[in-house]
Amino acid sequence: MMELGTLGAFALVSLGMVCSPGPNMIYLISRTISQGKRDGIISLLGVITGFLIYIIAT
Repeated sequence: MMELGTLGAFALVSLGMVCSPGPNMIYLISRTISQGKRDGIISLLGVITGFLIYIIAT
């Protein structure tokens, strides 16, 4: 079993990783800010399609 200090550090690092945006989120935010809501939604649909293809292929 982990020591309490090690467990706390692990939990803190894990929380930071979960809360930080991934590359898809950064892409969607930047696309929406620079080109508008419509293009952001189109990009979102592309990301979702990519995820679905990946899920079906594996």
